[in-house]
Amino acid sequence: MIPAMAFEWAKLRSVRSTWWCLGVAAFLQLAYAVLIGLDARLDLEDSGGPSPLVVSDAGLLSLQFAQYALIAAALLAVTGEYSTGTISLTLRAVPVRGRMLAAKAVVVGGAVAVTGAVLHLAGSVAAGLVAGSAARWPVGDLAIDTLLTALYAATLAVFTLGLGTVLRSAVGGLTAVLVIAVVLPTVLARISIDAIQSVNDYLPGTAGVAALYGAVSDVADGQPYGPLTGVLVLAAWAAATAGAGYAVLTRRDA
Repeated sequence: MIPAMAFEWAKLRSVRSTWWCLGVAAFLQLAYAVLIGLDARLDLEDSGGPSPLVVSDAGLLSLQFAQYALIAAALLAVTGEYSTGTISLTLRAVPVRGRMLAAKAVVVGGAVAVTGAVLHLAGSVAAGLVAGSAARWPVGDLAIDTLLTALYAATLAVFTLGLGTVLRSAVGGLTAVLVIAVVLPTVLARISIDAIQSVNDYLPGTAGVAALYGAVSDVADGQPYGPLTGVLVLAAWAAATAGAGYAVLTRRDA
């Protein structure tokens, strides 16, 4: 397993798309965090501000935009191999397909988890510095939210990787992620049938919102469950898509 993980890590860090996606994620994270910090500072200067800015909240809110670049990175880690034909070389190097997929999931999930944690910290610090006296720096909240972000990013990456393995297409995978995580929860939320709402509460998109937005300190209580439960629900979806990816991988030719 260790050689397979080393092989996957070498591929992940050697392709240009990975670094482009990380660069875009960093830009989106920092840009939105700076805007949040600036908004808090101007509110305080103009009218006293409705409440101080908890810096870890800025990191969480900013990640809601940066996460789409992380999704693209996780998706391209598998679909890029199919589009270039290098998947056959990967399977020659690691012929046990389950081991290959597991190694890819560990490496991609771990890399995205670390990236998510770094982005959260960077966004929190950037927002706090811009906000100035309007910022509050609770170290405990910052540490907990950073860990939560890492767990969320890892499960999101594995969920995306599983879908990419099933669909084998970057466009198809990205469309599927956006439909499942963004469009479907929004559409179903407009339907007032209790059974539909119960299903919607446990879709990946709803779980992601509960995990990130639910952890914001001053958010109104409108989530179906807490942030940790949101991560666990998303982890269950990640396991399901990874299992589906394994089933497809073992039944189809490369």
